[in-house]
Amino acid sequence: MPPDHSVIVDLAPHYNNAGIASCCDPTAEGLDGMGTIFCAESLPASGITIAYNGTQFVFPDKSDGVPDNISCEGQDIPLPVGHYRALHVLGMCDWRAFEEFIQLKAPDGTCTETSLGLSDASHYQGLKYGEREALTCPLITPDSLIPHVFLFGISPPGAGYEMTETHLEAGIWHQVISLETPRLLAGLVLPDNPSMHLFALTVETSG
Repeated sequence: MPPDHSVIVDLAPHYNNAGIASCCDPTAEGLDGMGTIFCAESLPASGITIAYNGTQFVFPDKSDGVPDNISCEGQDIPLPVGHYRALHVLGMCDWRAFEEFIQLKAPDGTCTETSLGLSDASHYQGLKYGEREALTCPLITPDSLIPHVFLFGISPPGAGYEMTETHLEAGIWHQVISLETPRLLAGLVLPDNPSMHLFALTVETSG
């Protein structure tokens, strides 16, 4: 997607969760409130413009303790008023995979619905909603301070179950919401599901 056909949306004012931290920081609450974090040392530099699958995004500030993603709680995200044909999201779920509705807001305040599906960060589980891989990195918990991913229904390290090396990686995914026809939009309303996390958003114009 050419840069002049996209608008990078600043999500920083809406960040309410710090899911990235130094690998040696045992105090982080993390993505799920229980200390699960992405390892900062394995991620792009703070504030850098990066391209995944031809789409540019701005990576959040990954400093310890600084909010770096939106844990979805119905936030109202303003957009520059314009005609858009697709939404590009960098995100994941901290527990299982979810598909929820988001509201597309027109300048007059009327809304229409479209769906956003995000898979679990666990790399081995596969991508359930057509996402593409943006990046992979270790997922860490403070009780063991070793990379691991949560397996649904299986205890993490420190509770009598050790992960194998094939389960060490997790990821942040690139999801594209294509609109059937270009829409005149002024904003989005996110779903109310705190397990869904958004790190970056770029909207694709119809021009």
